[in-house]
Amino acid sequence: MYKGNAYREELKGKILQAATEMFYRLGIRQVTMDDIANGLKISKRTLYEIYENKEKLLSDVLLTNDEQNSRTLETFDVPGKNVLDIIIELYLFKTEKLSHVNPLFFEELHKYPKLIEFMRRRHDRQRKAFLDFIGRGISEGYFLPNVNYELLQIMGDATGEYVMNNFLYKKYDFRDIFHTSVLLFIRGICTPKGVQRLDELMEKLR
Repeated sequence: MYKGNAYREELKGKILQAATEMFYRLGIRQVTMDDIANGLKISKRTLYEIYENKEKLLSDVLLTNDEQNSRTLETFDVPGKNVLDIIIELYLFKTEKLSHVNPLFFEELHKYPKLIEFMRRRHDRQRKAFLDFIGRGISEGYFLPNVNYELLQIMGDATGEYVMNNFLYKKYDFRDIFHTSVLLFIRGICTPKGVQRLDELMEKLR
């Protein structure tokens, strides 16, 4: 039984890896369960024994991606790093990762109701993490204390929705979108000390 479970987990990992690569490269609609099974040289029946449908597979792709991102983000927060250092590392990480994702992937995610609910719950967690991070930035002296950060968060969400709903990522590179967002939403809440540090970091990215 142990060997069987170990094999199943190993196969599940291979399926997730293959599916993630294909979804990111081609979009969701273009990739069928047959394509994934053929790519792994396994039977379609075997694939369906692990994942009963495409939506469940997609859900695990998103969950695994979130877990990997969380582990990566933890490596950014080391002694000697401040909130602005972490933001720039996150900026570089996200732009590099998104540069390898077909925009169709983001468009087609919204066609799956269960995935929309997953993303809503994820967003709720991120809202709390954002406010905690802002509090740290205030205590470090990089962010202004007299800002309505809940309102800022709502405005940031609205901007993100506009970018996605109007497919701005087709017209502008993700690097440009993130760069402008950092200048608009982060620089605007910085203290003089924060502005100086952020400008130093952004200058290095040119």
